[in-house]
Amino acid sequence: MKQTLTLDSGRVVSYAAISDSNGGLPVLFFHGTPGSRRQLELLPAALRDGLRWIAFDRPGYGASDRQPELTLAEVAAMGEVLVSRLGLDAFHVLGFSGGGPYALACAHAMPERVRCAHLVSGLGPLDIPEIWSALRRQDHVLFTLIRRAPWLFRVLLRLSMGGVRQEPERFVARLAAKMSAGDRSLLAAPDVLAKLCVDLQEALRQGTGGMADDLAILNHPWPFRLEDIRVPVHVWQGAQDQVINPQIGLAMAAHLPASRYHPLASGTHLILLTHAAEIRRGIRDASALTGV
Repeated sequence: MKQTLTLDSGRVVSYAAISDSNGGLPVLFFHGTPGSRRQLELLPAALRDGLRWIAFDRPGYGASDRQPELTLAEVAAMGEVLVSRLGLDAFHVLGFSGGGPYALACAHAMPERVRCAHLVSGLGPLDIPEIWSALRRQDHVLFTLIRRAPWLFRVLLRLSMGGVRQEPERFVARLAAKMSAGDRSLLAAPDVLAKLCVDLQEALRQGTGGMADDLAILNHPWPFRLEDIRVPVHVWQGAQDQVINPQIGLAMAAHLPASRYHPLASGTHLILLTHAAEIRRGIRDASALTGV
């Protein structure tokens, strides 16, 4: 169910929460790119048991007001406002794919409240040479275009994503064609496909401006170094991921002072769905160590 909060600026942020009947350990979830709070509906039952999931639409996605030219830290600060409104003094953060940088930004900004961060198929800082070199060729082209011709990037994004809300299945088919066989099979499952299409339609309800802003933020230098994050970080990465090169997760784990790297030999990009029980166990084990 969608809920909203109003920031001091007067802008509205929409969010949602799911949990079992007993509430559970709170986890602030950062959706992928593009995405919305409705990615929570994709989480399997194995990830819901004993956990309380909270997600908000980043600016320009879903029902959250667009706020161009924000920084990574400013978007993460919205998560801090949300958890404060919900009365959460301690919680975990999990970022999936393009949501990974925001989870790390929260961990850096709130080390006294974030007990552990979890990166699942996550993207890293592009100014780290080994991460930049591990990007797919199309991602090199994308991020270079964002830097050199941002206006052209936004026009091309609008043209390429223009029909997604009307025919999300066609976009998913194009996306799946660039992914591993395991991901293609998963995306063909009717239940997963239906929920992903709902998420895409919600993500782009305001058009492509929010997605363009999101990608621009991810392309900017981060306002902190990975080495400055003192919160424990679990890095979950599928060895068969054809969206995020496994070398990116490995590089991030090497730069993070308190990291644990989880290479999943059979995992693809969508390990949040296929390896849900392992990730939930990792969250619970981290909780036992940190006390929350």
